[in-house]
Formats: sequence, C-alpha cells, structure tokens
Amino acid sequence: MSPFEVAPHVLREYALLADGERGALVGPRGDIVWMCAPHWHSGAVFSALIGGRGFFAVTPLERFVGGGYYEDGGLIWRSRWVTETGIIECREALAFPGDPHRAVVLRRVAAVDGEAGVRAVLHPAAEFGRAPLRELRHHDGVWEGRAGELYLRSTGWGPRAAHSGQRLEQTLTLAPGAAHDLVLEIGDRVPDAPLEDADRLWAATEAAWARAMPELGQSVAPADARRAYAVLRGLTSAGGGLVAAATMSLPERAKRGRNYDYRYVWIRDQCYAGQAVAVDSDLPLLDDAVSFVAERLLADGPHLAPAYTATGGRVPNERSLDLPGYPGGTDIVGNHVNAQFQLDAFGEALLLFAAAARQDRLGIEHVKAVDVAIGAIEDRHHEPDAGASRHSKPRNSLDPSSIGSHGRRSAVGPDRPVPRPAAPLRPSRPPTPRRRRTAPGSPCVGGSR
Repeated sequence: MSPFEVAPHVLREYALLADGERGALVGPRGDIVWMCAPHWHSGAVFSALIGGRGFFAVTPLERFVGGGYYEDGGLIWRSRWVTETGIIECREALAFPGDPHRAVVLRRVAAVDGEAGVRAVLHPAAEFGRAPLRELRHHDGVWEGRAGELYLRSTGWGPRAAHSGQRLEQTLTLAPGAAHDLVLEIGDRVPDAPLEDADRLWAATEAAWARAMPELGQSVAPADARRAYAVLRGLTSAGGGLVAAATMSLPERAKRGRNYDYRYVWIRDQCYAGQAVAVDSDLPLLDDAVSFVAERLLADGPHLAPAYTATGGRVPNERSLDLPGYPGGTDIVGNHVNAQFQLDAFGEALLLFAAAARQDRLGIEHVKAVDVAIGAIEDRHHEPDAGASRHSKPRNSLDPSSIGSHGRRSAVGPDRPVPRPAAPLRPSRPPTPRRRRTAPGSPCVGGSR
C-alpha cells in the first residue's frame, strides 16, 4: 500500500473506536492509522496518522465514495462505501469492555448491494513504528507474531495470505449479502487461551455496550446525549480515569506550535465529566470520576498533579519521536503539565464531590479526600499556578482561587465556616485571545488544554 493510500485525512473524517483502555482512529478509506497498546499512554502500534509505519486497512478495490455512521448505543462504527457497482460496509469496533492487557480489533466486511471486493492490509509496528512485526507464522487458522514487546494474533486472512514477514495482505471477494470477519488481538502477555470466535466477540461487545448505556430519555436531545456518554465511557478505563483524547501531536491550529499529547487524565476534565453526568442521575461515570480523583488526592495531597496516566502514574516528560507528525503539527509525546500546579483542580474536585453527595454517592474515603482538597486550597492558594485563567478567562468567569472557594462551600455546606485566605490572591493575568474549534463528527480525536 503506497504512502498516498494511508495519507492523513481532515480530522473530522476519522471515527473513534474505544474500549476504555485504548482507542483507535479509522479513516474514510477504512484505514486504522492510530492505536496505542496496551494502554492509552503506551507506544502506538498503528501510527501512520503522525507519519509512523503502522496501519490496518480494509479498502474497496473499485473507485468509491466513502462515509459511515455510529450505531446507536455505543462506539460501533460502520464504514460505508458506494462503489461503481454496489455498496460495501465494514462494521468496526474494539471488543468491549477492554482488557487492560489485551486489545481486540473487530472488522466485519459485508457486501450490502452487489459483489464486494476489498483489499486488507495489516502492517503493525510497535513503539510508534520503531518495532516492526517479526516471527510471523500461521498455525491452525491463526496468524501469530511479535512487535516489540507485544504479542499479536489475527484471523480471517487464510493460510495463503501474502506476507513479507512484517505485514499481511489479502484480497477478499464477497458474494452479494455475504460477510467476512477479520479479528486482531494485541496484548502484552503471552496468550494463554485460543482466540475467540468473531461471532462471540461481537455478541459480547454488543451486550456490554447495551448494559453500559443509559437511556437519557429526559434529555432535550437524547441521541446526542447518548453519543456523548458513549464517548466518555469509551475513554474511561477500568480504574476510573477518563483520558482527554485518544491521540497526541494533533495541532490545534496548523503551524502554531500548539500540539500536545492528550492521552492522559486531566483532573479538572474528569471533574467536569463527573459533574455533567450527575445532572441526570447517579450514573456509573460519576462513581468513576469520584473514585479516581479521590484516590489521587489521598495519594498526593496538596501536591496533586494536574494530570495522570489512566493507571494513575506520572505523565512522562515531553520529547520528540523524530517522525514527520500530522500535517501542520509536530511529533510531541509526553506533556509538560507534569511540572505544573493548578489550584483550580482542587476546587473542581470539591464541586465534583458535592455533586456526588447530592446523589448520596460519597463514601468514607471520599469524605477524607474532601478534607485533603480543602486543606490544599488553604495552604497553596497564594502560589502561582497554571490553572484555568492561564490562557484565557471569559467575562464573569471565576479565577482559580474563586473556583477553590466556591468548591469548598459546595462541598462543606453553608453551616461550616470556610477560612478566608490569609494573604491576598495574585492578580489574574490579562486574557489571551484563543480560538478553539471542534470538528463535527470526530469525538475526542484531538484535544485542547
């Protein structure tokens, strides 16, 4: 497959697949060009999006016009191609819920109208393309191999699939109405059980999404609310951490230098999400947010970092990968947020705990975290910070210290006195104009801080 065939698209044309532990981006040509494994913050095994070598493509052989849509109630995407002789669809998902040590990519190609011909290419390369596929072999209907420290298994290619030792290729021809499954497993442990049948994996994924999704019928826009909830659920790991985005190094604006690695859990964003879902009812994502934030407060106290990995670890330092990057951006991995202090994160945490208390969702450990946050605000309100007012502050918005004060009052209630700051608060910086644009139809492909 030529570089042109995996050339980057406009970001709004990518669909997000996510299982809670990692995410993948699939483009309009059926090209999965981004996925980190086994975790959100791990090296990418598919990194063509930023100029790396890895991708997994299923593309019609004929000329076509591409599109697609999400099925209601989850992050199951259907790529749809109208060719010169018919219509082809490819149902796409990550097996859900995700296993922290094992990702499973599900792709089901279907000849919707007329005969379908597609070309499938699997070209994994771990560590952002530096560790190509090796030890590729076929055994009992399964192709197996290694890429860096990862173990890969895949079915649906047949024993005669073309391979170079570093990739698999196959041309599939489907009769009208027929379907064909490609399954890819990527893990960081030696597989100890047979790779599951595609039908069972699809059935389990559908059932799990059905259990995870609330109706949200009281919303003024139920379908939009459910889509937003599905994205939040797909970005939330088993440990409760909600990553800001599945990607890294995507420019906020071309050639402006603002492209960062957002594959981490921002405490402030986690609090926003928890407060948002609390508006409807005591949804599971509220418990996830409360637990993750409380655990970090109890572990780090007044030294709470603005962001963590989804497993609660430290965000790595920024560095370059020596890749071309997405057009208009650069290849930045890691984030300098690990050296920042954000006072408003404590205030937002208290607002989150207050929202959970109104739903009767606070436990003893969570109450301890409330006291830790209050103490941190009282001790550190006078220090320079890199919080919400650093870049811009809309008219009538609260500065970080005000957010902290409001959060304290919300969490402790009106009957408990809240100490006033012992020293004057630092003056707010003048607002800096900032423009942010989110492309429609591309949930959490990129991020902004």
